[in-house]
Amino acid sequence: MTATGTVPQQAAVVIIGGGMAGLSCAASLARRGIRDVVLLEAKTLAHAKASSFGETRMFREMYSDPVLCRLAQEANRLWREEEIHAGAKLRDTHGLLFYGESWDEETIEGSIPGARRVMDEQGIPYEALNASEISARFPLKPKADFTGLFEPTAGAVRSDKVIAHWVKTAREAGHQLIEHCPVTSIDADGGGVALEGGNHISAGQVVVACGIWSQLLLAPLGLAPKLEVWPMLWAHYTVDADLAPRYPQWFCFQQERGDDGGLYYGFPVLSTTADGRPRIKAGIDWAPKELRVAEPNAMTTEPPARLLELLDTFLFNELDGVQERVETVMSPYSMASDVNFVLDRLSPKLSVFAGGSGQAFKFAPLIGDSLARLASEEQPAVDLSCWSHTRAAVRA
Repeated sequence: MTATGTVPQQAAVVIIGGGMAGLSCAASLARRGIRDVVLLEAKTLAHAKASSFGETRMFREMYSDPVLCRLAQEANRLWREEEIHAGAKLRDTHGLLFYGESWDEETIEGSIPGARRVMDEQGIPYEALNASEISARFPLKPKADFTGLFEPTAGAVRSDKVIAHWVKTAREAGHQLIEHCPVTSIDADGGGVALEGGNHISAGQVVVACGIWSQLLLAPLGLAPKLEVWPMLWAHYTVDADLAPRYPQWFCFQQERGDDGGLYYGFPVLSTTADGRPRIKAGIDWAPKELRVAEPNAMTTEPPARLLELLDTFLFNELDGVQERVETVMSPYSMASDVNFVLDRLSPKLSVFAGGSGQAFKFAPLIGDSLARLASEEQPAVDLSCWSHTRAAVRA
């Protein structure tokens, strides 16, 4: 993906950030017939040091929060529309297993009892499994007291294919997607942006969608939501080819013990190594407090040895057939204290998406549609008050 066009002096909409949120917004604007759009990316689209990099993300409706459950259902409806626009399958539906310990406390991914209660209330199909049923069905080694919920309609978003689809949609609409073009500041009234090198673009609307770096642009305007940056570890592991078809998409809930946060997740075999070996993606769903930072550029980018040890130990001890870790990535999660997003209009000409917390990609079509509506001076199609920038959890 390379930069296209020269920097214009004005545009109807300027989008800052070329990841999931910015590109989904651009695609949504294209489908609304808005052609005069410029998207600015400081590095490259969906680059490896940002949150939208990689081949897969989860989608599900299994939430402990009934509001997020309903919004996930709306996002899945929009995903189906997105696949019609793309003329291609953008998701793999293979189910999702929540399993592990059940206790009366919500984690950043919810809880097994909470998810079961919400799915019962909203009529979402699932299977309840005990430890022996889990181990008979999957190459997992659950402890005897573990319980599980399997949501058959969940699965994986093929995020790399989605990014390519949005880029194509935006470019075919005539949008300029300009890479290696850092924004240094936003005009006080939200009516334009200044670029590194001295250029300026006047805009009817500005959408800030640059992940953890949103804070740096919004702070001078007094509009930055209160967020932390968490460096999150994930990796690819090769697995036994005979077991490859049996790995589920899973999330394991365990209580925190010492420096082990207890929350792990993984995907089925959806790709292979360059030499053809089946691999799974797996990761840790917490960041130690000492690694959490307020300054985006202060985040560690090197995987800490202790986190690698914890992830390896879990994968090699709790799954059958895991062979070798072959790729390791640190992704920056932008986290609000209530682990919810910020998607809102900040001023008449300025809107933002931030605080994606590693969960945002499954909501991507809803995020893009909502940002496009805000940039069209409309309201989102659904109630997004839970993502308000004025709520207590994110007021600086």
